[in-house]
Amino acid sequence: MGSYQGYNGVTTVDSKHQVVVHAEAFGQGNEQDLLEAMIEETKGNFNKIGQEEDIFTETKLSADSGFHSETNMKMLSEKEINAYVADNQFRKRDPRFADYDRFKERSRKERSKYHGRKGLFATKDFTFPEDLSHCICPAGKKLYRSGYKVKMKNFVATKFKAPKSACVPCELRSQCLRKPEKTEIRQVAFFHGRSEAGKATFSEKMKKKIDSTAGRLIYSLRVGVVEPPFSHICQVMGLSRFAHRGKKKVNTPWNLFTIVHNMKKIHRYGLELT
Repeated sequence: MGSYQGYNGVTTVDSKHQVVVHAEAFGQGNEQDLLEAMIEETKGNFNKIGQEEDIFTETKLSADSGFHSETNMKMLSEKEINAYVADNQFRKRDPRFADYDRFKERSRKERSKYHGRKGLFATKDFTFPEDLSHCICPAGKKLYRSGYKVKMKNFVATKFKAPKSACVPCELRSQCLRKPEKTEIRQVAFFHGRSEAGKATFSEKMKKKIDSTAGRLIYSLRVGVVEPPFSHICQVMGLSRFAHRGKKKVNTPWNLFTIVHNMKKIHRYGLELT
């Protein structure tokens, strides 16, 4: 017997005393579709206790990168919620974590060597001249420009592709192509940055907001707010996994444990919670 990813326990937590103001279990690992539902259910809980006004009118909302998507950022903007939601590149842009992945490349090479695999060549392994008239692959062959500053989704890129005469007989095909038996030539894109349309997306607006000094300060508080209740429920109270199937049977113990967590808060802080 073992365990598998069946249900995901999600919470909304108050920042002052780490009281869980809404908890729900969902039968999916991806959290992007859950943000709006959690917001609406949290509003409903406050309405039930007499809070008629929208609780998010004066409240800051922070959420981790699992909830980040263009759809969610648009929803937050339309609902005028003061939110701080990280994206999956947030740490890379933070100067305080400039060397956070310094062991990543070494680890990738060690894993590839252990499993007997050779890592595929990435864009950084190709050489690009200043005029971008061509590029040179790791085998020393020239790839010709096939598109200059073309739009690729929300980005602008210059594309290159190799001639069959250089790519087909190359001894490094297995390191350059994911499926060398099916793909004839290698293609590479050199990205210049986001297009004008890409710069205007709701995700880009959130990146600028969360990358600001105030944004980083506010978002950094999230770890100390929402993670301790999970640690308390899982490690101290002992809910390490769900033992039932079906949303109702899973949601019941999840809510029960969060209620007990809140009762412990009431016992400790009493009237301070009002």
